[in-house]
Formats: sequence, structure tokens, C-alpha cells
Amino acid sequence: MVKQGCGGRIIGASSMVGKQASAGLLSYSASKFAVRGLTQAAALQLGRNGITVNSYAPGAIETPMRECSANYICVLSMQNYKQWLV
Repeated sequence: MVKQGCGGRIIGASSMVGKQASAGLLSYSASKFAVRGLTQAAALQLGRNGITVNSYAPGAIETPMRECSANYICVLSMQNYKQWLV
């Protein structure tokens, strides 16, 4: 795009987990925070060449990964709750 000199668009896929980390999703959260950082840095660097760089962050979508994460958080919540009962 830079060599051609005609600008362009780059769009990356992030996640709401890239804005607010979530328990049980360490690697996923880190990768989505990285997408946001890369997007911001690329936008600053490539903007002067007429290239816009953005990312989008969809909310929760019912997938097996989300179900697993929700179960993990539920288990953690119950463990914390049980500590107060003892």
C-alpha cells in the first residue's frame, strides 16, 4: 500500500476482552490487547500515507469458548463464596 502510494484500509478483529480482561482467558485477552496496540501503532505510522487502520471489538457471542469461560468464572465465584462461609 505504501509503495503504491494510493492509500488503503486495514481492519483488525479484536474483542471486548481486548478492552477489559477476563478471568480464565489469559492468552486470548493478551492477544486481543495486542491487536488493539498494533492497530493504534499502525494507524499512527501509516496514516501519513493515506492508510487508515482500525479494529472492531464485538461483544460476547455464544461459542464453546465463552461457555467454558463462564463455567470457569462460576467455579471461581463459588470458591470465593465458600471461603466466607467457613
